[in-house]
Amino acid sequence: MNKEEKVYETFQNISQDYDKLNDIISFNMHKRWKRDTIKHLNIVEDSKLLDVCCGTGDFSIMLSSEIDKKISVIGLDFSENMLSVAREKKEQYKLDNVEFIHGNAMDLPFEDNTFDNVTIGFGLRNTPDYEKAISEMMRVVKPGGKVACLDTSHPTFPIYKQLYWFYFKNIMPRIGQLFSKHRKEYQWLNDSTEQFLSKKELKDLFSKVGFKNVKVKSYVGGCAALHIGVKGK
Repeated sequence: MNKEEKVYETFQNISQDYDKLNDIISFNMHKRWKRDTIKHLNIVEDSKLLDVCCGTGDFSIMLSSEIDKKISVIGLDFSENMLSVAREKKEQYKLDNVEFIHGNAMDLPFEDNTFDNVTIGFGLRNTPDYEKAISEMMRVVKPGGKVACLDTSHPTFPIYKQLYWFYFKNIMPRIGQLFSKHRKEYQWLNDSTEQFLSKKELKDLFSKVGFKNVKVKSYVGGCAALHIGVKGK
């Protein structure tokens, strides 16, 4: 089974428990990080936004809540089960400025220069080719627009680093098993984090693809990080 198939199977299986486990595993901090990411986008009125690897739609819905700016949001994911949960939320909150569609981050179904800003929250590390996914996001964002990637990262402080990896390797899969009976899937989330790029490596990749003014912000000692790049005009 290749990485794309593995990721697809994982998120198809955990879709119903994903939100609950995400809150528990991150100690609910992921919502704070997403709200902070939105602040860094400096969204203006009538913006059209894309949220890649939207999953159950949390990030997309946060973006869509900027309704005083009359924005529209498209959330895209390749797991139908995750999208089903996202669409239930859309109906629950009666949102008419967000749309959830099925698609692949490696081949975004949009014309060049379509969106004012593009986000991807905890999804890049699950793509089979990081550079291809970043290039696709750059292609569809307008010149002068921003691409924001929020994802897990690698702490560098020695003691904290050891505690972090102990948690990811030993505690998180057990939480997954306890609350959702999906230990194997949450073991994969540890593996994908361990294999992911460091902050510097990801910043360098943003620059290689062609983004300007790439900024990096760490959260909680580097357990998560935000990378934002601007597409040149």
